[in-house]
Amino acid sequence: MLNRSMKTPLLSLLALVIVVLQSGCRLAGNLDVVAHEDSAQAEPTVTVHPKEIKDVLYNPGMGLADFHFGFEHPPSADEYPRQTVAYFRWSWSTLEPEEGQYAFDFVDRIISQAKAKGETLAFRMMTEYKAGSPGWLLHKGIGSVAVDGGIFPDYNNPTFLQYHEKLIEAFGERYAGSPDIDHVDIGSVGCWGEWNMACCRGVEAQCKQYFPAEDNQIKITEWYLKYFSGTPLVMLHGGQLKYAVSRGAGWRADCFGDYGLFGPTWNHMEHAYPPVLQDPVIERAWKNAPVQFEVCGVMKNWHDRGFDIDLILAKGLEWHVSVLNAKSSPIPSEWRSRIDEFLTKIGYRFVLRQMTHATETRPGRKLFLRSHWENVGVAPIYHEWPLAYRLRTAEDQVIAQWASTAQLRRWLPGAQHEVEDAVTLPEGVLDGSYALDVAILDQGARAPFVDLAISGKRPDRWYPISTVLIRR
Repeated sequence: MLNRSMKTPLLSLLALVIVVLQSGCRLAGNLDVVAHEDSAQAEPTVTVHPKEIKDVLYNPGMGLADFHFGFEHPPSADEYPRQTVAYFRWSWSTLEPEEGQYAFDFVDRIISQAKAKGETLAFRMMTEYKAGSPGWLLHKGIGSVAVDGGIFPDYNNPTFLQYHEKLIEAFGERYAGSPDIDHVDIGSVGCWGEWNMACCRGVEAQCKQYFPAEDNQIKITEWYLKYFSGTPLVMLHGGQLKYAVSRGAGWRADCFGDYGLFGPTWNHMEHAYPPVLQDPVIERAWKNAPVQFEVCGVMKNWHDRGFDIDLILAKGLEWHVSVLNAKSSPIPSEWRSRIDEFLTKIGYRFVLRQMTHATETRPGRKLFLRSHWENVGVAPIYHEWPLAYRLRTAEDQVIAQWASTAQLRRWLPGAQHEVEDAVTLPEGVLDGSYALDVAILDQGARAPFVDLAISGKRPDRWYPISTVLIRR
């Protein structure tokens, strides 16, 4: 006969078996379940091991960009994977066609269209590109020179600087910290907003005179840091990159994949980017802010010239890329499987390795949740998205939901991340077996926003992890 001290844990373990059986096929195949007691006096606990998956995850802030050239007429799914970030570049004359009249309605419409496609928006404001700086500004006595495809203004002119700051401030006030914005490109200087004078053929001397002096370059960079606080920023390597990175920005490359598009003796991949990354401040930028690449030409150009696609993609992972702008141009069919595999490694990728909790608890009591996570991607997330838990009945009624204390932005790849949370059960909850779900929510903690690299995702993007028995 069993004595009373032996009955209690055995009864609890029997209850656990019943709970697991009651949870049915929804958990079968997705989890390994191990019930155990840490000591003779401790309450019984269960440890579950979700099943990792290798699928491409189309998560916000990582993956392929939906370039504005293909936004209205995207390539087919057979030609180009699904995109997650809509990347646009707009001239100042588009964004402020009349003095003080900002085209917020235009930008808001693009945001709505992007959201309908499951995308967040990234953008760059340009002061030189075709229409470039608005006519009303140039008519205030701003010097300029005609260049290939646009007008190159005098960036050092005090009036130009004054209105330049107003532009950045206005759009920062409107969109800084918005959950609809993935990142902003610090790009309102030089040809195409790329901090260079590449469009100044034949007028190099005049462009050099008008290009912002170093103190003005710092000033312009600082405006972005000030007015877009709370929004991830990236800067091209031709600008004041080290300064921007030291203040929390990431970086972008505008000619990723170039192994000889401009000649046999020089290319971006070997001669432009590696020297920049020798600076440890820039090399570590990915830990705090995104790395975003734009392909040089399109992938078909790489294919036609016999570039090594495996080498190119390996460099992207080595440099911790989160977003690749492949210009919405069809990917050579021979390379599609490689690109899909690349997308399973790019950016962040969270795997819940295990979760341990008590098998049974009571209304009003604390439930302790201990979990181990791993980021198997190459970068962290760069937004304040919360990890959350909930308890749910078999009829899908949510009886409680809690936010974790985990800070996901600190989940760098290459390490295990342990999370310990204590959540309090509602007093009025009825006795019964409840599903324990997890999810990563959007910035406002309104709904699940991020897919995990584990099986079992429900249509509402929550993941059933375990079950909890509640009784008085």
